[in-house]
Parts: sequence; C-alpha cells; structure tokens
Amino acid sequence: MQYLLILLGFLLIILAAVLQAYCDYGRQARPDIQPHIFTTGFRYVMEGGWWLLMLLGAVLLFGFPGSPSGFLIASIGIVLFWLVLPFIFNPILRKRLLPPWDDVKTELEPKGYKQNNYLRGDWWKKDAKVKRRKT
Repeated sequence: MQYLLILLGFLLIILAAVLQAYCDYGRQARPDIQPHIFTTGFRYVMEGGWWLLMLLGAVLLFGFPGSPSGFLIASIGIVLFWLVLPFIFNPILRKRLLPPWDDVKTELEPKGYKQNNYLRGDWWKKDAKVKRRKT
C-alpha cells in the first residue's frame, strides 16, 4: 500500500508539472498566439489546479510518519517538480502550442529565425518593456 501511495504522489507531481508548464506558456504568450482558455475565467481554475495537484502529491510523498525514507522521497519529488520536469515539459508544450513555421515565416525571417530554430527563441512572449515605455 505504501508503494502505491508513493506512485500516486509522483503521478500527481508529474500531472501538476504538465499543467504548470501549460499555465506558464499561457501567461507568457502574446495575445494572438495565447490559448483561448487564458482569456476566460477558467484560467484561474487551471492555476489553482496545478497548485492543488502539487500539494496533494507532496502530502502523499511526505505522508509516511515514522518512515525515514519519507523525507528523502518527498525531497526527490520536490526536486523533480521544480528543477527537472520544467526542462522536459516546457519545450514539448512550446512545440505543440506555437504556430507552424509557415504561419509565422513572414514575421520571423526578417528577425533572423529559420525553421529549425524558431521554437527556441522568445519571439512569442509578451514584450513587457514595450508596455512600460508606452505608459
């Protein structure tokens, strides 16, 4: 039973990381390529959802009283969530959510992007500096 709870805790941590990466993309994306769900109030449900999944996973991983390995397992889960999984899920989601090269080729070719490197750039992010200059 204990191993089942550990497995469930890690699965919740992984699901939380996927949802967090999606929310992170939605917060940073320009309005023209932002997923439609981030223009509605459901975005706050998603934000709260990844927090809830992360907390439930952490509780399951920390929830082994008297077990000396409980703290070690929970530490592995925390490191996995904050340091490892963002490097895995953020590029995957960016590749799936950004428009295809043919749709943005006319915009990005003058900036020096090519089909093989346009997914690595930050052209899709909101330009916070421009907003500050306008106000």
